[in-house]
Amino acid sequence: MKEKLLKRKLLAIEVLALLLIAAGSLLLAGTYPKIEQTATYQFVHEVTLENRGLEPYVLEDLWIWAPLNTTTQTSYVIDFSPEGSWLSDVQGNPYLAVPEITLQAGSATIARITVKIITETSWSMGGASSEAGCFSSIPNELVNQYCNQEGPFQTNDPQLISLAETIHHGANCTMGNVLNVLETTIKWIDDNIRYETHVPPLYPNQTLQERSGDCDEKANLLITLCRIMKIPAYLQTGFVVQSNETSTYLDGHYRSNGLVGHAWAMVYVPPWGWLPVDLTYYENPLDPLSHITASAWARGLVIQGANIVKTDYIAEWRSWAEELYRHDIYELDKYELTTMSNETKIVYPIYFFIGIALLSIGASTIVALRIQGRRKARKGPTSLEKTSDSCTDEQEACSSVNGSTSS
Repeated sequence: MKEKLLKRKLLAIEVLALLLIAAGSLLLAGTYPKIEQTATYQFVHEVTLENRGLEPYVLEDLWIWAPLNTTTQTSYVIDFSPEGSWLSDVQGNPYLAVPEITLQAGSATIARITVKIITETSWSMGGASSEAGCFSSIPNELVNQYCNQEGPFQTNDPQLISLAETIHHGANCTMGNVLNVLETTIKWIDDNIRYETHVPPLYPNQTLQERSGDCDEKANLLITLCRIMKIPAYLQTGFVVQSNETSTYLDGHYRSNGLVGHAWAMVYVPPWGWLPVDLTYYENPLDPLSHITASAWARGLVIQGANIVKTDYIAEWRSWAEELYRHDIYELDKYELTTMSNETKIVYPIYFFIGIALLSIGASTIVALRIQGRRKARKGPTSLEKTSDSCTDEQEACSSVNGSTSS
C-alpha cells in the first residue's frame, strides 16, 4: 500500500514538472526582446544664400529647422547665428526665424545652428499580425485629425480613392485587421512605383500617374491611401545618420552637402500605436512587414527632423524654386553629424526570465526522477519491500509450527 502511494506521488511530481516545462516554453515563445539604442550626436545645419543677380534681393523668410523633440529624441540648441527668434509651426516643428535681410547683388549670407541630439530607440512588435487590432480600435479623434484632405495628402482625388478601394477590397481583412490592409498597400506600392527622385517633389496623384517616386513621394502616396481608408497617417522627415552625399538640383540653384535627407510615413496601427513605414529603406522585398520592423527609424538610423501633418511643403518647395530662378539666388545647405556616444543593448522582459526559471525547474525535476528510478532499478527491492518479505516468511514459519503443534 505504501509503495503504491509513493509511486502516485512520484507520478504527480513528474506531471507537475512537465506542466512547468510546457508553461515555460509558452512564455518563451511569446516573449520578444527589445533592442535599446542610445546615441548622442552634435548636429550642425548651415545655410548659405548667394545673390548672383544684378538687383538687391529682400530675404523675408529665412527659416532653419531644428530636429524634433519626441518620445525617442531630445534636442538641445547649443548655438545659432545670426540672432533670431525660436518659434514652432502649427505642427509643433521648432525653427529659427532670421530677421529680414537684404542681399545686395554679388553678396551672400550664412545662417547656422548647432544642436545636441540624444536618441533612444526601443523597438519590438511582438507577434505582429497575430496581435494586430481592427479598424474599430482606432480612436475617433485620431481619424478626425490625421485622415483629412490637407497638405500634400489628396484624399479627395478620384483616382486615389478608386485605388484605395481596390486595395482595401483585395486585402484579407474580414476581421478588420489594420496591419493586414497596411501590408497590402505597401506591397502595391512596392510592385507598382519605381524609385526616382523629383525636385521639387511630386504630389501623390502625380506619383501614381508617373509610377515613380523617392522616399517622401512614396510615403505621401501611402499616407494618402491610408487616410482615405480611415487609417491615421502623416509624414516624418529627417536625416540618415552616418551618411554623406553631395546633390545638385534646379540647374545648380540648390545644392546639398553632407547628411542624406530621408522621409517615412508614420501610421497608426492598433495595438502598437504609431509605427514607422519606410518605403525605401527596408530588409526583405518579399515581406511588407520589414518596411516597419527593418526601417531606418526602427533601427535607430535616423534623426527626426519634422512632422508633416497639414502643411503643403510641396507647394512651398515649388514656390521657393521659382524664387531662386527669378532672382538668380543660389542656396547651399550643409549638414554635419558628429557621434558623441553610441550604445546598443538587448533587453528581455520579465516573462523571459520566468520562462527560463520554469523550464529549469521542470527539466531538473524530470532528470532527478529519472536518476532515482535508475538507482532503484539497480539496487533491487527497497528496504520496505524486504521487511515485508521477511514478515511474510516469518508468518509462514509460524503457521507451519502451529500446524505441527496442532497435529
